[in-house]
Parts: sequence; structure tokens; C-alpha cells
Amino acid sequence: MQSHVLQTRQLYKQHTSTHLAECKQEMLNVPKHKLIHDVPTRWNSSYDMVERYLEQQAAVYSASTEKALKKNKNINTLGDQDVRMAEEVIEVLKPLKTITTLMCTETTQSVSMILLLKTMLLKSMEPNEKDCPTVKEVKAAIRGSLKDRYTDPALQDFLHKCTAVDPRFKALSHVDNACREQIYNSLTTEIVAIEEQRKATETAGAMSSTGRADPEESGESSSSSPPPPPPPPIKKSAMAELFGELFKTEERNKPALQLVKGEVTSYMSADSTSLDSDPLAWVENMDLLEYWNRGGARKQ
Repeated sequence: MQSHVLQTRQLYKQHTSTHLAECKQEMLNVPKHKLIHDVPTRWNSSYDMVERYLEQQAAVYSASTEKALKKNKNINTLGDQDVRMAEEVIEVLKPLKTITTLMCTETTQSVSMILLLKTMLLKSMEPNEKDCPTVKEVKAAIRGSLKDRYTDPALQDFLHKCTAVDPRFKALSHVDNACREQIYNSLTTEIVAIEEQRKATETAGAMSSTGRADPEESGESSSSSPPPPPPPPIKKSAMAELFGELFKTEERNKPALQLVKGEVTSYMSADSTSLDSDPLAWVENMDLLEYWNRGGARKQ
């Protein structure tokens, strides 16, 4: 593959500045694009160079057969076998091109995509009996580079949770049922721990404020203005008057684990959002509880 890239570089140097190539493009009805030279520090530039050569192959070959260029004995050309190999390798590398383009242009967070992209790439790089030796070699090199990435258990757990809380990918279609259940169980446990810590902090704060002396009782004067009067009570319906306190008490008495499990189950059963949607905007604009209770229907 490296030799093909080197040959394409030579073709670039020989033809990009010639008026002859432009004439051949027009005559053969080939897109009037210039050949591309790869840059080692620029992602996908070698891919773009070979892809553009394949697009301009007819014009380049026709121009290279002209007498004006035949005088140059150092002209490099790609044979039919070289072209077929380049086409096959370009097809294998296409997912990498798509992913790097996506990551460079994505304006929202991308951490939830990491394991999804790794799974997709590894699947696309699985060997096929129809692959030529060069394609097999390219696939093996990519698989070898990817397979040991993001394998730390703690990092994997974090990345799985990031994918689960992204409403676009919450179905976790890239993992099996057992792994999906384990991810949501771990997420539920973490949410419960956060909720219990929040309640403990609130309780400690309330106890601390209760133990403070009232400035008026201690003889201290307060320079602050008196607090505003409380808002008028909301008028309750007859049903709220009869049963409101009873069911509020039942809700408050539910264990945190039970409440969180119910919410996570509702979230899992709701429809995923569009892949083109912004998950951060979704969170900001959505009443999550109403979203889950309505089975994923967006507020109108």
C-alpha cells in the first residue's frame, strides 16, 4: 500500500500543473478536480489523495499517453492490478474517513460514541474470505491497533454509562442483553448513591441551621430587611384535599432504590431520540419525568 501512495504522489507532481489534464477532464467528462497531495500531519490526506486519483484515473491515464508527456521516461503509472487493490483498500478505510470527519465536525459531546465507534470499526474490519492479501493485512493492522484500546474496566464502565445516558444511543444496541442489564444496574446504583448523599447533606444542613441561635433571641439586631410574605396557598381540588397527603406520604416513604429503578425503567422503555438531535438541547428542553411517563413523546 505504501508503494501505491508513493506512486500517486509522483502522479500528482507530474499532472496537477498541466493544462493537458484539464483538457482531458473536459473531453472524458471527468469532474474538474485537481489531484490531491497527501500531508503526513493531516488526517485522511493519503486516503483523499488515492480516492481523488481513482476518480481522475481516466484523465490521468489519457494525459500520460500524450507525446508531450511520453518524452519524460520517469512517468509513473498504476497498473490494473494496482488500481483494483487501491479501490479495495479505499473501501476498507472508508469507515475511518467517515469517523474522523464526524469527530472533527461534531459540535456536541462525543464521549458517548467512543465504544460505539470502536465496536463498529472492529466489526467492519473482520476478515472476509474474498479479501486480497493486502486488504487482509490492512484490516489486521487496524484491528490490532484498536482491540486493546479502552479496555480498562473502570474506563469501560464510565464510557458505557455515558452511552446509556445519551438519549440517542440509550438502547445500547452494540452490546448483548446481559451487558446492557449490567450497565443499567450499575447506573442505577450510582444514581441511588448520589441521591442518598444529597439527602444526607440536606439533613445535616437542616440540623446545623436548627442549632444556630436566633439573632432576635440572642439580643442581636439584624440589619437585613424583613423576609417577604409567603405566597398565598394554592387552592386544592376536592380529590387533592381528600387524598393528597396520603399519597404524598406514600411517595416520600418509597426507598430511593425503588424510585430510581422506576425512573430508569421508564427511561429505557421510552423511544430514543433522532441520531441528528443534540442530547444537551434535549435535556434542557424536556421535562424528563413527563417524557418518560408519556413513553418518549416530546412536549408540544
